[in-house]
Amino acid sequence: MFITVKEWGLYQREVHMNVRLSPVAPFSYVPGIDPYSGGVVASPGNEIVRIRFTKEISWREGFERIEVITEDDGVDRTALCAVELRCPEPHSFEGFIEFNDEYRALLNSWGLLNGDENPIARTNVAPVQYAPNATSLYAFSYVKPSDKPDRRSFVVAGAGDLMDQSDLQVSSIVAKDRSGKEAWMSRIDQVCQEMEDRMTSIGVDWHDCTVIDVYCAEDWFSQAGEALMERIGPALANGIHWYIAHPPIEGLRFEMDVRRVSTEKVV
Repeated sequence: MFITVKEWGLYQREVHMNVRLSPVAPFSYVPGIDPYSGGVVASPGNEIVRIRFTKEISWREGFERIEVITEDDGVDRTALCAVELRCPEPHSFEGFIEFNDEYRALLNSWGLLNGDENPIARTNVAPVQYAPNATSLYAFSYVKPSDKPDRRSFVVAGAGDLMDQSDLQVSSIVAKDRSGKEAWMSRIDQVCQEMEDRMTSIGVDWHDCTVIDVYCAEDWFSQAGEALMERIGPALANGIHWYIAHPPIEGLRFEMDVRRVSTEKVV
């Protein structure tokens, strides 16, 4: 499916100026930090496909599977636009940065980076029960041509309760070591604002989401569930998917990601 220059120009004006085009695949991304972008949105005439694995698979082996699966679907491995990881336990800030260096190096070897920027969105969490023995690939998403009606397809990367997602240090943790309703309200407000900022950048809103994921190992809902429901509004009709899991860094307690993809498969 092809679009005209005029249609492409209209599409670009619909999204925030902060987005960038991937240099190798038909999607735009919200610039983020070294290990991941803030989110991705498929270009007109394309859709995002999400693949979830039923069995634990190491993240490096998972990338080998990505290459096979995308090739089987008629696209290059560079169509990869989002990754979902599961780690054995939360990292220290230093350990998180160390893993990210290794992960980013693999993306670079695939030619996926755009200069210093990383276009690939990511969520990485640590399940409380049945966690993997080593960091594993839980799911991934890629873009491919589509002749479906124009329904914007996007994935917003996971964001935890940090005051600044780029400030990877203890002092950036929201309501650190605090409990109670006020502390949980602060965490959820910060994470929801990050989701909204990223969605605004790619020209979507809560009502466009078909999946809203929450990652938390504690009973956040009794403390601030009502506030979250009010915030997402009509999108609540699609439900909230709550994973009993920790964010990927020690001290963080609440994380979210959201998406709308045309096709989801389990392999």
